[in-house]
Amino acid sequence: MLKRKPFLAKKNIMLGLPSVKKDEAITEAGKLLIADGYVTPKYIDDMFDRETVISTYIGKGVAIPHGISEGKKIIKHSGIVILQYPKGIEYNGHTCYLVIGVAGKYHDHLRMLAKIAQAISKDEIAIKLRDTTDIDFVYKTFTKRGNNA
Repeated sequence: MLKRKPFLAKKNIMLGLPSVKKDEAITEAGKLLIADGYVTPKYIDDMFDRETVISTYIGKGVAIPHGISEGKKIIKHSGIVILQYPKGIEYNGHTCYLVIGVAGKYHDHLRMLAKIAQAISKDEIAIKLRDTTDIDFVYKTFTKRGNNA
């Protein structure tokens, strides 16, 4: 039996990034997903297509850019990448501190989105995620038992 690729690797958590434009953040999240073999390069286009349908900003300073439904066929493995912008970026009229790129195959997609929402459901955790310099804290927040994003 093949071992399942983990949804999140510590190398895909980028903390303390300088503020950029929303499009640059989405592109960077897509590039990380590509670099770790989660998706093909076309997935970045699908992430932008999703933004034209509905904003992926979910509140509490978090956005979860991901591809459109048709993009699922270019996802190789389910996974997430996390980009932290402590000074925030403008994201469709909101200030966003975490951009969590998501690539979910089959049923993983909705499950991962739900787990991300669960991880940031407590205000104090969402606030700490904005400016922490502790990769282990971020990793554990999204991978702890019962929250296997």
